[in-house]
Amino acid sequence: MTLGLVVPVFDEEVRFAEHAKALVEFVAPGGVLVFVDDGSTDRTASLVSELVASTSSVDVRLLRRPHVGKGAAVAAGLASVLADDAIGYAAFCDLDLSTPLDELSRIIEAATHGEVLAIGSRDLTGSRLVQREGVVRESLGRAYNRLLQATVTPGVVDTQCGAKAASRSVWARVLPFCAQVGFAWDAEVVAVALALGVPVHEVAIEWRHDTRSKVRVGADGLAMVWQTPAIYRSVLGARSHARASDPAPKSGRGEVFEGEKADELLGADGQHWWFRGKAAFVATALARMGARTDGVLVDVGAGGGGVTTKLGWAIDRVVAVEGGHALAAHAHAVNGLATVQAGVVPLPLASGSAAVVCLLDVIEHLDDPAAALAEAARVLASAGGKLVVNVPGHAWLWSAADEHLGHHLRYDRRGLHRLLESSGFRVLWSSHVFSWLVPFVWLERRRATAQLGLDRTSFVIDRTAMVLTAVERMLLGRVALPLGTSILCVAEPVER
Repeated sequence: MTLGLVVPVFDEEVRFAEHAKALVEFVAPGGVLVFVDDGSTDRTASLVSELVASTSSVDVRLLRRPHVGKGAAVAAGLASVLADDAIGYAAFCDLDLSTPLDELSRIIEAATHGEVLAIGSRDLTGSRLVQREGVVRESLGRAYNRLLQATVTPGVVDTQCGAKAASRSVWARVLPFCAQVGFAWDAEVVAVALALGVPVHEVAIEWRHDTRSKVRVGADGLAMVWQTPAIYRSVLGARSHARASDPAPKSGRGEVFEGEKADELLGADGQHWWFRGKAAFVATALARMGARTDGVLVDVGAGGGGVTTKLGWAIDRVVAVEGGHALAAHAHAVNGLATVQAGVVPLPLASGSAAVVCLLDVIEHLDDPAAALAEAARVLASAGGKLVVNVPGHAWLWSAADEHLGHHLRYDRRGLHRLLESSGFRVLWSSHVFSWLVPFVWLERRRATAQLGLDRTSFVIDRTAMVLTAVERMLLGRVALPLGTSILCVAEPVER
């Protein structure tokens, strides 16, 4: 892998001396390190020039520009790097190394798993804040991200962490639609990638705030909010281009979710509000239940992998198991997951090899769910292993849609608990989720229409659904909701 790394700098005379050597050492021989000087008024450009002249082991370059903004600097640096045909992947990071280089390495590694945009995230299950921002700064940052999730980056919990990586082909698709020149450029890159159908992989990182940050909470924060409509216009342009140029995914035949059903699932893979909501519920439940983040997560029945990538797990510690050929191929080729095409029983994995096993909307399709649960128990580590199960709830919501989906039944919490306990698990927590969706599903399913229901979306529906999902997430692990279209449960294997 030949890497190009872009580092924007502006009046960094002091911090440059602290971190320049580490950045040079990080970029292996054959790679390119580009410092983009955004019109510095101090000795920053001179210090970079001295570094360029004194370094022979790595190709270090200086790109000087008038002062326009961080976004314009990074975009220019990426364009410069990608002009070199030898560069396969490009990344950028901040000079202060708030995202340490070891963590940046993991982000770059995630980018090599597929045609994805890999970004650092401070708000995932496995993230750790070594030094937090001040209360006001952190609160305003979270409020800004809520705005972005409600408008242009649905489902992405942290757009502003200053470390991102992708292959040259992904950058070639994304950069032409990015027009921001300031700090809002980070959000625009993520928003455009989503609009183009490029999977965005958030990587849980260790992060530390540098009190010398150049981002001004007031002026820069307001400017970033003010640019949100402009980012939305970029999204519309990217989305229009994607629709005109990308053919609809096509699948094979054979499994429950093959043929037309698989095509519909792949078309909504990870982007539809229901999938994003489910991933958010599972990620929150794992965090609240203390799941180990240093082990392997196995997602059984992972489909196209869109939900799997949003669970907050390091991509190099995720295994997707999927029986459908087209879905498994999509999970590997598009979402960059280590994928095994196999059924639920037996699982082609070693005993005790997983920290977490997910069976998300799987066991309701099975003639013998107990056998699948026994396999999950076998694969889970005895110490701290967690099982996450999601199933459709309330028998009285049964309709032709369930038959179309291949469901054998809809569960109640008591019946699900009995099944898990008889299969060697101890239930730690369970609750209904998507409680706000119950009246809509009840009204829709009275029509006895047989469909997946993924066509039920629009901008308003999407944003409303995610706001209501966020409200429910605040309750997860604290109270058990008695009503909801799905039941989410976390359990652990009884000591063997």
